[in-house]
Amino acid sequence: MCLPFINFTFMKTFVPILFLLILTARASAINRYPEWFLFPQKYPQIITGYSYSGNSALFDAENMYCAYRSCVVYGTLEIYNDPDRNEWLKNSDYFYYFSPDSVARIHGRLVRLDSFQTELITGDYIAAFSFTPADSQWHTPWIDVRDLPVPSWINKTYWQDDRYYYGVGMYTATGNENDGWKTAEEQGIFTILTNLAVGVYKLRLADREMREQQSSMFEISFLHLRFLLNHIEIVQRYPDLRNQLFYALVRIPKKDVFSPMMGR
Repeated sequence: MCLPFINFTFMKTFVPILFLLILTARASAINRYPEWFLFPQKYPQIITGYSYSGNSALFDAENMYCAYRSCVVYGTLEIYNDPDRNEWLKNSDYFYYFSPDSVARIHGRLVRLDSFQTELITGDYIAAFSFTPADSQWHTPWIDVRDLPVPSWINKTYWQDDRYYYGVGMYTATGNENDGWKTAEEQGIFTILTNLAVGVYKLRLADREMREQQSSMFEISFLHLRFLLNHIEIVQRYPDLRNQLFYALVRIPKKDVFSPMMGR
């Protein structure tokens, strides 16, 4: 039997070129994003969905819409207080839950308006959905992030104003892009919760020190946290191409954050 001839020289040349083309395409794809994705605050009607782990972007959009409208967050916070060095080191772990009934109520109602592919190999994509169909004139420009000024908020972690708590989430851009963006958004939410918890803990510690009339020594505290969050909002996203990082700016209205440790 005559075996087929395989040109291994060709394969050795072709395979690296194929991967080089894939990597090149992947690198160029992240230079441009639609405006609705980078500046979601300008498009309040848009619900963003990410495909991941075999789930569609529609599945994610339905779930995240409900979670961001109202969810319960449980977590643990480990605080290392070193008063001599004025340091508050913290490790946190959070999980959030939302009602499956709320997802069932909106299932099948979202309309896909736009999408773009983020991963050539996995076929992952990010999509924009809305409860109302867009008319034929609906259009959003594409933005080359290399032309954008670096936003000042990426150098911050957490702050607040009269109405909102703000948190900045960050994650590496070297892996799956959809996973990176989703993780950055989650980190932004959890940054707010961690700083709120540490702030309350500091007040309690200061009150204890005042009553005991002495400064605290180095101590480790473990806090079990529970929050009810309503109306979580992604304000802006920024891909740092130079440092290969994804940033997400998140805010939550102060009136929509509830926790026993906050007395509300």
